[in-house]
Amino acid sequence: MSNEHPVLEQAAPEIYRAVILGAGVSGLCMGRAFRKAGITSFLIIEKSEGIGGTWWDNTYPGAECDVRSHLYSYSFDLNPEWSQAYAPQPEIREYLVRFATKFDLLPHIRLNATLTSARFDAEQGLWLLRLENGEQLKASFFICSAGPLSEPHYPDIRGMDTYEGGLFHSARWDHDYPLNGKRVAVIGTAASAVQIVPLIAPLAANLYVCQRSPNWIIPRLNHVYASWEKALFRLKPVAKTNRFLLYWLHEMNRLSFNPGGFMARIGRGLAEWHLRRQVANPRLRKALRPSYPFGCKRVLLSNAYYPTLMRSNVELIDTPIDRIDRSGIVTRDGQKREVDVIICATGFNVKHMLSVEIRGLQGYRLNEAWADEPKAYQGVTVASFPNLFILLGPNTGQGHTSAILFIEAQVNYALKCIQEVARQRKRFLSVKPEAMNRYNEELQKTLSTSVWAAGCRSWYKTESGKIIGIYPGFSFQYAKQLREPRFEDYAIC
Repeated sequence: MSNEHPVLEQAAPEIYRAVILGAGVSGLCMGRAFRKAGITSFLIIEKSEGIGGTWWDNTYPGAECDVRSHLYSYSFDLNPEWSQAYAPQPEIREYLVRFATKFDLLPHIRLNATLTSARFDAEQGLWLLRLENGEQLKASFFICSAGPLSEPHYPDIRGMDTYEGGLFHSARWDHDYPLNGKRVAVIGTAASAVQIVPLIAPLAANLYVCQRSPNWIIPRLNHVYASWEKALFRLKPVAKTNRFLLYWLHEMNRLSFNPGGFMARIGRGLAEWHLRRQVANPRLRKALRPSYPFGCKRVLLSNAYYPTLMRSNVELIDTPIDRIDRSGIVTRDGQKREVDVIICATGFNVKHMLSVEIRGLQGYRLNEAWADEPKAYQGVTVASFPNLFILLGPNTGQGHTSAILFIEAQVNYALKCIQEVARQRKRFLSVKPEAMNRYNEELQKTLSTSVWAAGCRSWYKTESGKIIGIYPGFSFQYAKQLREPRFEDYAIC
């Protein structure tokens, strides 16, 4: 009698109503919307080993949200248990795991599933998605919720590949590498760096902070919540009122990005006062004062960054790096600093899914459609790519409030589009090119006179200077814009 197991006939792959890419804040929000709408045929694929998206990836020392905790949470699932005003990374990830459990999303999530390609088949009206392990998935709708802050960006510095010391990105922190007594260089001085630098400075023998351009920094008004405050937040009227007040407080921050306006002067004045108060050294203060308008780049919050730069073992390097050799960094003035480890706090590639081959109608590639300058209709849909919805897509970033406000608007918009296709008993919908172009022409016209068009380099812009990252208005304007889809701007087939 044979000991071999009988060969079982493989069933045809399931055709999902939707496949969602990414189990972060936006992907989980989309999953919950499907469940609430009674749609259970969906799959969330996640390349990482756990839930959380950017809050799974970014585990560096000091990782915290720079939006108030009670606003950086879903409007329909408020969390009264935040420990402080600005939640640390572990708490945010725990909140997202609880959310996935509470809304029964775990059975729909597949971890360690890396997407390599996605192709739309017009005849079948399906997206054909291939995973790194060779498996193919089929779905009527493809929701890209990987976000713009998922693929680490490493600086293009000559000789980096010859460096023989430790080297890692802030979003891929090496927790097994001990920094105690080491000579450390941090490249970058933006959002993650201002959180990292104060935490690692006491450990390092020498810390070199390599600055390309300074940032406007304002005080971080953090607050640890007492048990009685958490008890109050458990009362729904209190929680909703608190969130309402935080919402409008953050919306007012948007006014500080109006060039020459009263709020812009207030914002800059606060940042100038913060710099003068914390940095006594005139030369260092000059190096840390930006030359561009307040708000042109992301405004940062920190009480500890400036004082850390005045430690005896910390040096701010504002001379550009010329090259990296086997043992350290060399600046353009010829000075070399030997270091044991280089930490790249240099942000992310924000070109939205160009690392995955996505093909729409007639095999049209997304990277061809965008030609390195991503654009979408209302930041969500792209012409020639039917049944594709991008969450936190081009020109939906915000410098003044919570990204979750934008995510919830986009999720509701995508769901209404999906339901409309079903109502009409059609196979797919695709935004008309003229509608997408009209939307982006108006958007770029508004952005051309904004503070973000001023002379600074930021992740909001492409190398050519086109602003692809930021939405120029208030969050309530964007939410109103997406409340009801304009189906006359779509071809529904």
